[in-house]
Amino acid sequence: MRIFAMLCCCCLLFGKVYGQSGKKLPDSIFLSSIQLSQSIDSKVGIFIDSSGSFADKPFRQVPAASTIPEALHRKLPPQLVGKYILMPFTVCNDLHSPQRLFILPGFYVSKSKLYKRNAATGQYEEAPVLAINSRYDAQMGKGFELAAGETGDYLLYVDFIKTTVNTLKPIICFDYYIPQLLSELQHDRRLNIIITYIICGIMLMMIFYSLANYYTNRSTAFLYYAAYSLLLGTMFFFKAWFYRTPLPANYLFESYFDFVMQGIGTFFYFLFLQNFLQSKKDFPLLHAILHSQMVITACGLLLFSWLHFFSNHFVWENLTENLVKYAWSFSTVFLIGYAFFVRSAILRYVAIGHCFLFVGGLLSLFLINSTYRFSGAIATLMNDSLFWYEVGVLFELVFFLVALSYKTKQDISARAREKERLLLAVEKDSIERKMVILAAQQEERNRISADMHDELGSGVTAIRLLSELVKAKMKDNTAPEIEKISQSANELIGKMNTIIWTMKSANDSIDNLIAYVRNHAAEFFDNTDIVYQVIPPDAIPPVEISGEKRRNIFLCIKESLNNIVKHANANRVEIFFSVDQHLQITIKDNGRGLNTAEIRLFSNGISNMRKRMENIGGSFSIDNHNGTIIVLRIPLQE
Repeated sequence: MRIFAMLCCCCLLFGKVYGQSGKKLPDSIFLSSIQLSQSIDSKVGIFIDSSGSFADKPFRQVPAASTIPEALHRKLPPQLVGKYILMPFTVCNDLHSPQRLFILPGFYVSKSKLYKRNAATGQYEEAPVLAINSRYDAQMGKGFELAAGETGDYLLYVDFIKTTVNTLKPIICFDYYIPQLLSELQHDRRLNIIITYIICGIMLMMIFYSLANYYTNRSTAFLYYAAYSLLLGTMFFFKAWFYRTPLPANYLFESYFDFVMQGIGTFFYFLFLQNFLQSKKDFPLLHAILHSQMVITACGLLLFSWLHFFSNHFVWENLTENLVKYAWSFSTVFLIGYAFFVRSAILRYVAIGHCFLFVGGLLSLFLINSTYRFSGAIATLMNDSLFWYEVGVLFELVFFLVALSYKTKQDISARAREKERLLLAVEKDSIERKMVILAAQQEERNRISADMHDELGSGVTAIRLLSELVKAKMKDNTAPEIEKISQSANELIGKMNTIIWTMKSANDSIDNLIAYVRNHAAEFFDNTDIVYQVIPPDAIPPVEISGEKRRNIFLCIKESLNNIVKHANANRVEIFFSVDQHLQITIKDNGRGLNTAEIRLFSNGISNMRKRMENIGGSFSIDNHNGTIIVLRIPLQE
C-alpha cells in the first residue's frame, strides 16, 4: 500500500490521473442498504484534475478513475491540496418514495460542486443545490434528491483547505441525519479531547503561576513563559473544540492560525529560555543558537503567511512549516547535547524535559507527514499527532517546574549569602569603627595618665618632700597639720598611681593585675606582722581586661586588705587567683572572722564592694570559715 501511495504521489507531480489501476468501480449505491449513513469510499472513484481542465465546464464523460486509496482516508498528501478532485458515483433509489440525501466527501472541504448526468443530453450538469438544515458551512458537502425508482450518475467536484489534516473518506446519509453524523465523527476522539482539555487546564494554571512569579520577582522570563503557555494552551483548546467542525473559523484556524500560534508561542519560549537560563552570561553558545532559532521562527512565520495568502503552492507552504519545526528539533537536540557537556544542574533539568519534548514532537511530525498508523485498542489516541506533542509539552512543563524549584532554591541561597555578606560587612564596619574609637580612647587614656604622672605626680611628690623637710627641721616640735599634709600627700600619690595604672592601656591584662596586686600587698603589709601570699594560676591566659574592671577589682581587694589589717586580728593572708571562663579572686585570712554583731562597722565597705562588682558584671560574696573568705568573680567573655 505504501508503494502504491508513493506511485500515486509521483503521478500527481506530473498532473496525471491519481492511481489509474484499471480496477472496475463497484456497482451502484442502493438506498435500501443505507440505514442512516454509510461510508461509500469503496463505491466512489477518484480522479485528480491537476490541470483544471474540467473546472466549470460541461463534459460528457467521466475521466478514467480508480477507487480511493486507503492512504487518503488518513490524510491528504500536500501535493493534492489545491488540486480539484473529481469523484464519480452512482446512486439508485430503490425505495418507494423520493429521498433527500447528503454526501460528505471528507474533511476539510473548501469548495464543492455536484454534477448529475442529464439522461437526454448525456452531459454532466451542475445539480440543483438543496437547502440542507445544517448550521455548518455549505461547502462541506452537497445535498441532492432522487425520485422513487430513480438512478442517478453523479460527479462530486471538491477542493480542500491548506492543511495537512484533510481526509478523503466520502459518506452518504439522509439529510435529516447530518447533525448526528457530524457528532459521531467528532466523538471518535473523545479520549483525545478529554486529555487535551486536561492539558489546557494545566497550561492555564501555569499562566497564573508564571504571572504570580512575575509579580513576586519582577522577572520578565515568567512573562515570556506565560505568553508561551497562553498561545499553546489556546491552540490545544481550539484543536479539541473545533475538531472536525466544518466552520469557516475552523478552516482559517486549521490552515493558518494553528501554526502561527505555535510559532509565536515557541518564539516566546526561546525568549524565556534565554532569560531563565541567563544564557547570554552563562552559556554564550546556547544563547547564539536560541537567538538564531528566534530569527528562523520569525522569518518562517513571515514566509508561511505570504505563501498562505498570496500563493497557491501549498507544497512550499507545508515545506516551510516543516523546516521551521525541524529547526526547533535541532535546537532541542543541541540543548540536550550541550547540557551533558556543561556542569549546570538547572540546564540538565531543562534538557531532560526537552528530551520528552523532542520525542513527542518527532512522533507528531512523523504522523503528520506519513500515512503510517498504529493499531490496537487505543489506536485513535496513538495515531493523534497532537497527543504526542501534548505529551512532550506536558513532560517539558514538569521538568521546567523541577528546574524552577532548583533555581528558586539557588536564588534563596544566593540571597541568603548576599544578606550574610552584607551583615558581615556592616559588622566589620562597626567593629572597625569601634576599634578606631577604642584606639582613640586608649590613646587619650595614655595621654592623660602620662600628663598625670608628669604634672600632678611631680607636684604631689614635691608636696610630700617639702612636708618631710619641714618635719625634719622642726624635729620634736612638728605640728600635727604637717603630719597630716605628709600623710595626705602619701595617700594622694598612692591613689594617683592607681588611677594612672588603671588608665594606661598597656596594663589591660590579668598578669599585670596580679603583679600590681602583689606589689600593693608587699607595700601594704611591709610594716605589719601579717604574712601574705599572692598565689597566681598555673597558666595565665593572654586575656584582655579593661581599665574599669581592673580599677574596681583592685579597689575591692584594697578595701578587703584594709579591713583585715584594722579588724581581723589576723597574722596570715592568702590571695588566690584562678582563671577559666571567669576571673575569680579569693582573699582568705586566719583572723577572728566577721562578727554579725559588728556587721554595721563594715556595712558601707561591703555594700561598696558589692556595688563595684555588680557595675562590672561580677559578683561579690563574703563568708566565715576559720577566718573571713571574700570571693570576687568576674566574667571574662562578654
